[in-house]
Amino acid sequence: MTMTPETDDIGTRTAGERKAARVSDRRNVALIILVALISLIPILSVRFPPMTDYANHYVRLWLLAGGIERPMMSQFYQIYWNVAWTNIAIDLLAFLLGKIATMDFIAPFVLALALLLPPIGVTLLNRKLFGGFHWWQLLCFALAWNAVLLFGFLSFSISLGLALVFAYLDECLKPRGLAVVLALRAICAAILLTAHPFGLLFYTALLAALAFGPSAAPLRQAKTFAAATGRVMLAIIPVFLPLVVFLLFGPSLPGQADVSLLDSMHWDSPSVIRSLKVLLMYFRTYDVRIDMIYLALFIVLVRETIRYRTMTLHWGLVLVAIVTGILSMFMPTSVLSTGGMDVRLPCMMTLAAAAGLRPQVKGRLSSLALPVVLILVVSRTVYIEYVWLQRNADIAAVERALQHVEPGSAVLPAHAQTAPEDIMNMPVGRIIGGMFPSYIHYPALVSFERDAFMPYLFTATGKQPLRVRDPWSEIAVPEGIPIPTDMLNEPAPHYAPYMADWKSRFDYVLVLNADMASPNHPMPVIDTVHLVADEGFASLYRIEHPSP
Repeated sequence: MTMTPETDDIGTRTAGERKAARVSDRRNVALIILVALISLIPILSVRFPPMTDYANHYVRLWLLAGGIERPMMSQFYQIYWNVAWTNIAIDLLAFLLGKIATMDFIAPFVLALALLLPPIGVTLLNRKLFGGFHWWQLLCFALAWNAVLLFGFLSFSISLGLALVFAYLDECLKPRGLAVVLALRAICAAILLTAHPFGLLFYTALLAALAFGPSAAPLRQAKTFAAATGRVMLAIIPVFLPLVVFLLFGPSLPGQADVSLLDSMHWDSPSVIRSLKVLLMYFRTYDVRIDMIYLALFIVLVRETIRYRTMTLHWGLVLVAIVTGILSMFMPTSVLSTGGMDVRLPCMMTLAAAAGLRPQVKGRLSSLALPVVLILVVSRTVYIEYVWLQRNADIAAVERALQHVEPGSAVLPAHAQTAPEDIMNMPVGRIIGGMFPSYIHYPALVSFERDAFMPYLFTATGKQPLRVRDPWSEIAVPEGIPIPTDMLNEPAPHYAPYMADWKSRFDYVLVLNADMASPNHPMPVIDTVHLVADEGFASLYRIEHPSP
């Protein structure tokens, strides 16, 4: 096992070796481009994929791109940029592109950025640190499909990719002098803070890793460690400038104004099993059995190349991977009313490790490395395409049910609970990463499809530049989920205050996952609620109101 060289050994190669290296580079680049294009096939073939937050994001982006001008939408919502300065990468893209393009381009473009920027960033940084394009970079495109992307954390995924690309640019511009590099870091930090705060955190960690250097010597010698610490501090100072400006002059942070940062932290059923599940989230998609095959292949490859001392690594990035992995075990599930906080650091761990490793396969196996890697990466995309096409039936069921909804109506989202023994038999794609259902934000389509209102379109202060107008704000929350059907006759839960007197406030109930309803949790019989459409996965009920 060796450290990374600071420069490639091109100068010591013969003319024949240099020519062979150039041919290999061009071949690997062509395959990387091919794999990137193949990865776009699911995005281009399915309009509303089974991604947890995606439908909600789609409708908000559509509003920002011009949908807000439709009469009913302008009654429901207003665009208000002053309340959100961070976590708005995709919002800014939609707002700007909406002037020249429709959602038929904007939505796939945003998805493509979230999908491809992280592996592209890994490829560029890995090439800069180790020299040349390599099959390892191609293999890292298998990581493009992961549970965090499928949760619909689009701005977050884009920001991680940007952080890697900016770290690559930082390495490229170091010969230009310290002033240029420090200015670049401040600019990149401002962009990342706007895109997503975790992107800024990752960028800071990457700069620290690169300043620490490729050698493990600082871990063994106090004098060298002190010098490395000084380099790290100098490297990360510029990134705090935009953060200070944001904290001093920016709008409110997400969450309730009267709740402190510490009080807003929540841990959801902490356990060793959950921590391990979260730690591997960047390898998870829809089926743990298939995901573990890819994880096992990565583990075997890394283990064997370390065993045979053919692994080259950058110790700074490896340390970042170790530290973020350890910290992720203690992260709260939610902070400042933002969920999924515990799955963020494992993404940084995986990407930092991918950028900081360069395994080599020697002997007869070296000729098999590239075709095997190509098959693995393409098969990952083929599997995602299969799942997305299967779950297209759920979207079609929702759209058929919504055909009965009149414009201007208020639709209450609900979902049928599945019996624990039947969860493993749910259609593939309805659960992501063993954690979140993929369908909980499908009700947002009622706004896009029928000009109607649903109560939990993303409108959180500090995160989204969208507000709900009065009087609709009385039956809205900034973030939410469908309520279980057996709670329709219960008092309003704390997370859904709009449920108070729901039979007079809403016009329809849209029930999702209806085809997997548990016999122990049936749809309650309510005199004023009548079935209008049963489309299998989705059922629509009309709420009768007294005549005026």
